[in-house]
Amino acid sequence: MNETGLAVAALSSRMEELGLAFMSAGLETFLADTRRNDMTLVESLKDLVEIEYAARRERTARTRIKLSGMPQTKRLEDFDLAWLKGGLPQNRFEELASLAFVERKENVLFLGPSGVGKTHLMLALGQKACVSGYTAYYITARDAIERLLRAREQNRLRKALAWFRKPHVLMIDEVGHEPLNAEQAHVFFQLVNARYEVAPIIMTSNRSFAKWAEFMSDEAVAVAMLDRLLHHSQVFSLKAESYRMKNRMKIGAVGFE
Repeated sequence: MNETGLAVAALSSRMEELGLAFMSAGLETFLADTRRNDMTLVESLKDLVEIEYAARRERTARTRIKLSGMPQTKRLEDFDLAWLKGGLPQNRFEELASLAFVERKENVLFLGPSGVGKTHLMLALGQKACVSGYTAYYITARDAIERLLRAREQNRLRKALAWFRKPHVLMIDEVGHEPLNAEQAHVFFQLVNARYEVAPIIMTSNRSFAKWAEFMSDEAVAVAMLDRLLHHSQVFSLKAESYRMKNRMKIGAVGFE
């Protein structure tokens, strides 16, 4: 190995010792790029540091996604907006994709019947939030309520609510799919109240707001919950045929009279 090779090896070793593993791994390729001959020293150093920064950002994003509890990977780019028959115009879709609602602490509520893409949109926003540096957590309404009831039995409800307050984005799926008794409705209200004006909730529901009192068994709790959810919010009432059946319909696998 010549003198230059030894120097590169020594530099790579130092980078490893400093915890700059990605920079070390890409050092030889970086130095071999002849395009750097026309760059200033500052420009070259910026690109070298970018190797480490970009790789670490990607790694931490993968960790955030793994810890989010999201059951599937969904992307906003894969959502066929043209399939919808109303409820989410292009300009509002783009505004959602900007994630501005996170900093504004605005809730996002997707309403509509089963299969119109509510959960796809929720998971896609959660995915983008994780990639963009935010923490996110997914849970169904049923699982959230059961977790809180167990915590209350163990005198840990306050601690559990504090935990649910932490993610930048909390995704609660399938609200209204099952009726709630008074006890369940009360702890669910406490969850919503814990995040009120602290951090946003993305929520999906197959029930219109007018019917929330029915499935919650307590009109006063339903009104109080909606008051907090809707105070700072964006609401999307999606209208479409079943989004899950879309591709099958295109190839004639499903027919309608």
